[in-house]
Amino acid sequence: MKNKINGILTATFLAASGSVALADGHYNGQGFSSVVSSKTIEGKSGSIVHMIAEDFWQYQNAPEGWPTAAMATCHFTMLMAAGEQAPSSINGICESVDPDGDASVWVAAIDPSTGIGNGNLTSGTGKYKGVKALPTFQTTFQIDAAHSIYDFKW
Repeated sequence: MKNKINGILTATFLAASGSVALADGHYNGQGFSSVVSSKTIEGKSGSIVHMIAEDFWQYQNAPEGWPTAAMATCHFTMLMAAGEQAPSSINGICESVDPDGDASVWVAAIDPSTGIGNGNLTSGTGKYKGVKALPTFQTTFQIDAAHSIYDFKW
């Protein structure tokens, strides 16, 4: 059962993956995600899967002063009701320290039915302090069960 849930959740996570992104289309880029760990906590009426991914963000069009690339560590939590084949919710948080040494924290909610994610730059230092960024993102290429590519924009 645990392997079946992990397989379903890994596929769902990767189909909906996208650690960071933003929402309007003016700024955009691609993310490359690699799942490095996964843990399932099984309960009576459902289970929770926690996945950690290491992501690389490449901006085709970044805001002025932002780097063209950065790394992030993302933590995703998926809730599965017992007997269901797909998660009922997918939420994430990503932390990044860019090449300039500025830090940012992003949160995301992914719609399990569409795979489209919406995010928010919740806090940051340096160039990210006080910035409002509302990302949207969606996987564009599934490499394998642990690696995906996603587009983002805001």
